[in-house]
Amino acid sequence: QGFILLDDVTCVGTELSLLDCPHSDWGQHDCSHAEDLGVRCSPESNTVMDGSLGPPVRLVDGESTKEGRVEVLLNGQWGSVCDDDWTDRDAAVVCRQLGFSGTAKARAMAYFGEGHGPIHLDNIECSGMEHTLGQCAVPDTRIHSCWHSEDAGVIC
Repeated sequence: QGFILLDDVTCVGTELSLLDCPHSDWGQHDCSHAEDLGVRCSPESNTVMDGSLGPPVRLVDGESTKEGRVEVLLNGQWGSVCDDDWTDRDAAVVCRQLGFSGTAKARAMAYFGEGHGPIHLDNIECSGMEHTLGQCAVPDTRIHSCWHSEDAGVIC
């Protein structure tokens, strides 16, 4: 949400700051928020979450960063996931995508409160081995029979 400040950033990787990288003029862009990206840093590596493996995922309304209602970013808008067929395998994939390891517990029936806005996904079928929710099989998402009282959550 809000302004898009940078576009066409071309770092080589040795810069000390993102601002040291060549980029377009501040606020000049040809992007939408569907192209927003993030970076996950770890001692082992830096990984750019460029969206090529599916939409960004976040957890909201939990008591810590390791739990909450699952939301995905599609078409520039955050929306929830329906709990139909929502299992611990699906929760494990969400936790893995967010950089958490260990056990993952699926929570159903708006355990972390009801979301607002669209319900983007329903009937997700993860094997549990995927790295991102976007790699899981998703049947036709244009038709679903969900209400926000069925929003899916996870505890990582």
